[in-house]
Amino acid sequence: MATLIAVYTGRICVGRCDAKCYAAKHKHCDCICGGKNHGAGETKALENTRDHCQEWLKQYAKEKGLTDYTAEVSPEAFQTRLFALENFANVLMQKG
Repeated sequence: MATLIAVYTGRICVGRCDAKCYAAKHKHCDCICGGKNHGAGETKALENTRDHCQEWLKQYAKEKGLTDYTAEVSPEAFQTRLFALENFANVLMQKG
């Protein structure tokens, strides 16, 4: 179960977004993403996390009254695809 984003106060995890959210089949979501990754699948959830993690962290900290916390974001959320299909096709056409 891959954790996409997690918030800690000291050594205690106080919130996260993981497969319980992005692979969810039920309607209720109360994790860091605010429901944006809920049931979205891993690929879309990684994209969402990449694009919105900073705003989610600010909002989560505000809602929970956190002033002293650390956050971890999955490295996969920051990795870009080396060869996106569109870019790969463009490179092939330019070299051919």
